[in-house]
Amino acid sequence: MAVRAPHILHCITDAEAPAGFPRFSGQPGPAKLISIAQAMKGYDLVVSHGWEAINVALAHKVFGQHLGLPPLIYQEHGSADFEAQEARLKRKIIRRIALDSVHTFVTPVQSIGDFAVSHWSVPPARVATIQPGIDLKRFRPNAKPEALPGLIKRPTEKWIGAFLRPGDDVAAAELLNLGPDLPRDWHLVLIAGDTPTDVIRARADELGLSHRVHMLGRGADEAKALALCDLYVELAGRYEFASGTTKAMATATPVIKASDGGFLSGLEDLILDEKKRERVAKESRETALKNFNQTEAAEGLSELYKSAMTR
Repeated sequence: MAVRAPHILHCITDAEAPAGFPRFSGQPGPAKLISIAQAMKGYDLVVSHGWEAINVALAHKVFGQHLGLPPLIYQEHGSADFEAQEARLKRKIIRRIALDSVHTFVTPVQSIGDFAVSHWSVPPARVATIQPGIDLKRFRPNAKPEALPGLIKRPTEKWIGAFLRPGDDVAAAELLNLGPDLPRDWHLVLIAGDTPTDVIRARADELGLSHRVHMLGRGADEAKALALCDLYVELAGRYEFASGTTKAMATATPVIKASDGGFLSGLEDLILDEKKRERVAKESRETALKNFNQTEAAEGLSELYKSAMTR
């Protein structure tokens, strides 16, 4: 007899919801919450992702017991403006109510888990920190100097890499402002994807650094770019999942976070101390192999889902 696969509902945004599922964005009025709650019936597990789907968790809290709804797992990845957004009292109250009955609060960022405990009253036992895995065969050390089309790393050059995402403008500008003080053989390589770069390019021109600041757009091979970098600067904030950090570590590239205290002295230390860079690079790769395996991460999340469904 065939075993039925579990019926899991993922709520991320309205656009990604199953056909016919009620819109869950907007104000959480009674009619909206009842409609959402009724739509959850028939599933074995509900996974609600981030603030955009908070009304799903809220509907589950209000009507879950009455309607016999399946367990709900809440996943939060944070954002660049996380602290500013979560400082609002109304938002804090909604979070506390909605997250009161979740089976597990899942986040890849320890600081977000701590925030959930201290600000949203989520019991520590319900918080799980799970890092999304990455393809460790793709993101690995070493790449040929000519691996990136249109950009060749010369033997004398050292590269500082960073991902440029929407909202990173201020942090990127601050990094750029360090350019004139960097040794002349150190270049900045910004992996921008679809993020506009006009402002950054203009600032690089003003500083006379256009020949030492390189932008990689859509289609650039992130793995090869990171493998060619000698340092990686994480521009993401404290309450934001930084996939670039895990990718850089997998390529054995030392990581330093722009949001950390002592960033400047730490950056200078790594630039000047090659042996330390080599040591940190080795440790980074070892950590990635141990903690960021894609298959193991998926299995960990799968086990969590199973435990929720067998409550």
